[in-house]
Amino acid sequence: MSNRGADFHHCKEPILRKIRPLLIDLTNQPSKYDRITQKIEHWIEYVLRERFMTVDELAEGLAYVAWEDGGSYASVGRFLKEFRDAPHRSERARSFVTQLCSHVLRWFTVASADSMVWHDWVIIKNGGKGFARAGSFVGHLIACGLLSHELVRQHLIKPLADHYYGDSEAFQRYPVRANAIYQLFIAAGNALFQGLFEAEDVWVCFETLDVQNKAGKVIGYDAARVKV
Repeated sequence: MSNRGADFHHCKEPILRKIRPLLIDLTNQPSKYDRITQKIEHWIEYVLRERFMTVDELAEGLAYVAWEDGGSYASVGRFLKEFRDAPHRSERARSFVTQLCSHVLRWFTVASADSMVWHDWVIIKNGGKGFARAGSFVGHLIACGLLSHELVRQHLIKPLADHYYGDSEAFQRYPVRANAIYQLFIAAGNALFQGLFEAEDVWVCFETLDVQNKAGKVIGYDAARVKV
């Protein structure tokens, strides 16, 4: 029995390396949605059914996808919602979706607390590009109804709005937070403003976008796309 347990332990990373690229493929190839999602569904159910990993281990291992290079997370959000809501889905698999979404949101919150200067920090790697992508992922999770209002208000709103910049050089030179807010707003759409944000929180976030946009540092900024 102990040998079998040791073998299971060594299976974790190979299985994660199988599922993570499939999720990235889904962001890049939405036209192949059905074929890719069938493979992802199989592996998630298989891992949980055979107990190669706990629900939390699988969720944490796949949450890294939120920071990786790829296309749009819209298809990933759609998959997670359809996967969770399928009538034949196991309770462990439903719990996995809840845990994955929670992991991504909480990690994004931790990154929001940082000054965004140390670009080699794993959570905001690639000069903050990963943080902006995570913002987009969180936005799609909100749009798909995969994060409760309570979780969003507790772990997202204040960390975004209550970060003090002052006249710091970091704020002037590194528009990481503004780009993340922009990507979050675009992905979440109107769902983000339906009882989640207080008026003053919205004002702070848009002020951050406005300042950085005037400096020409918010990539691809289009005010019409984030209009409340």
